[in-house]
Amino acid sequence: MVRPIGRPMARKTVTLEDLREEFLAHCEARNLSGRTVEWYGDRTRRFTDWCASQGITAPSDLRWTDLEQFVLDRRRQGFAPNTVHGYAQVLKTLCRQGHRMGYIPEDITTRFELPRVPRTIVPTFSDEQLQAMLAAPDRRTWVGIRDRAILLVLLDTLIRVSELVGLDAEDVDLDEGMLRVMGKGRKERDVPFGRAAAHALRRYRSVVEDLRPGDPFFITRYGRRTSRWAVQQMVANCGRTAAIEGVRCSPHTLRHTGAKRFILAGGDVFTLQKLLGHTTLVMVRRYVELADVDVRAQHQRFSPADSLLRKPSPKRG
Repeated sequence: MVRPIGRPMARKTVTLEDLREEFLAHCEARNLSGRTVEWYGDRTRRFTDWCASQGITAPSDLRWTDLEQFVLDRRRQGFAPNTVHGYAQVLKTLCRQGHRMGYIPEDITTRFELPRVPRTIVPTFSDEQLQAMLAAPDRRTWVGIRDRAILLVLLDTLIRVSELVGLDAEDVDLDEGMLRVMGKGRKERDVPFGRAAAHALRRYRSVVEDLRPGDPFFITRYGRRTSRWAVQQMVANCGRTAAIEGVRCSPHTLRHTGAKRFILAGGDVFTLQKLLGHTTLVMVRRYVELADVDVRAQHQRFSPADSLLRKPSPKRG
């Protein structure tokens, strides 16, 4: 019998970092967006760092109780319920992939339950707050003209901030009143905008020189594509200038507010679903609930029966 010379090569022990790297490579192979891969990378790195602090270095050492302990650690550190739920979803996806690859002998995710997220009503902007925010940018400057256009586009089209900053010059059709945006999962969709947003976009376009196909539509003073962070800061600054309190001043709040106003104005949920870029009606129902709260408040104020039977206040004198 022929035997190889020397000792056989020792099999490399797979570490959690090995699993993490292969998981991220798998995400890239699935053509997930760069932002999604980056988000997965951050969450999985925090998990592997926590595991290292607990003396867990190999995927085969993981137990479903470790996943629960990590989620509990996130909650104790004060992370928001939605953030904790996001961590749990990533862990479940990571460990399922590890099981399929043979790194985790048992499918530990079968006993790991995702934490519940409280159903909360997200505060939205009132009409007065929206007017104050739209008046905040200094329209005597091109930056102010750009910022007001961004605010109106976010409110009117309901697109995500990542979709807004991803717009190129050819994606904005001022004649047809349409945007072509790249949404989650690299899915393109056409989104219409109204007259107010169209006027603001034309005004912005008139003060930007040599905007050619392939160029970013919303640019910085240096001609580069504006970033998500820059837009978030701009919206927050406009909120401070407008002295808005009690509502988080962010692009996402503008999206929530626009969706709520769409429903209150008589829009249907299926059209809203397409505008928002959601694949299901699950999230759309939350916007309908936002509108329901407003309807109840209006009814309490203008109740037909209450106004009929309300006793007039006695006259003095």
